[in-house]
Amino acid sequence: MLVATYNIQWGKGRDGQVDLERIARTIGGADLVGLQEVERNWRQMEHADQVRRLSELLPDRFVYFAPSVDVDDSRRGPDGRVTNRRREYGLLIISRWPILSARTFPLPKYPVYGHLNDCSVLLESVIGHPGGAFRFYVTHLNYLSERQRLIQTRMLIDIIADAPRQGGPVTGPGVPASEFGADWIALEKDEVPSMPEPAILLGDFNMMPSSPEYALLTGPAGPDYGRIPEYGLFVDALTAAGQKESEGITYPANDIEQAKRIDHILLTSDMAGRVRRAWIDEAADASDHQPVYAELDWGEASAG
Repeated sequence: MLVATYNIQWGKGRDGQVDLERIARTIGGADLVGLQEVERNWRQMEHADQVRRLSELLPDRFVYFAPSVDVDDSRRGPDGRVTNRRREYGLLIISRWPILSARTFPLPKYPVYGHLNDCSVLLESVIGHPGGAFRFYVTHLNYLSERQRLIQTRMLIDIIADAPRQGGPVTGPGVPASEFGADWIALEKDEVPSMPEPAILLGDFNMMPSSPEYALLTGPAGPDYGRIPEYGLFVDALTAAGQKESEGITYPANDIEQAKRIDHILLTSDMAGRVRRAWIDEAADASDHQPVYAELDWGEASAG
């Protein structure tokens, strides 16, 4: 199973051109992708609904979009009729396998004097992989403030840790199967997805491996044993594949001094041992970020 994260900067590449076909070519070989900075009707341009366009370009994939910013763009015509429309940008899951359930959690964001500051969310999904379902989380944390990222990081750790205890979108331990077919729920028991333990968390975290936010997610680093990812924390796929935390750039920037490794694929401990390899695609030029990939052993390779 090939997993990827990519901040696509609404398809604007290093050449300054918006090219969603180039995005689709870049990530088309991956089985499961989390994208950030995907737009729907945000600006006037061809294929302004980027979710629709990427779905057209990858017609054999399942998709789910979660806006982090959602504002009104409705219009009232001369006859008084309203054309309802939203301007949105946020996160997109593209999956070879069904997205069994999904939820979106807003993360705290506070105004900062003299700077623009936008909302962040955590997108949770359950992927129906034939080798076993697992949770798949995508996020894009605050770009501006370490303090706000620390607050967001603590919250998402709690959300992810508590999800299996909460269960799937509809729960009812001990309830007869006949109850699930009742009019109000209209779901058969086998149609209700559970909330499995294994999880992948990926995205643009806007944090370096040397940051305190990263330590919250992956555990403290010590001289004897390296990172100590206790239960409920995560292992970095690049690190699991043998890459040093001090190596790799996912946000090249224009100035080498500003280049950073801020995009990550993180795994719960029950998935970390399944990493075959992981890498940063340094040649990709479809955005101002570089995509990160991780190949995992997880059952059958396809749903066929």
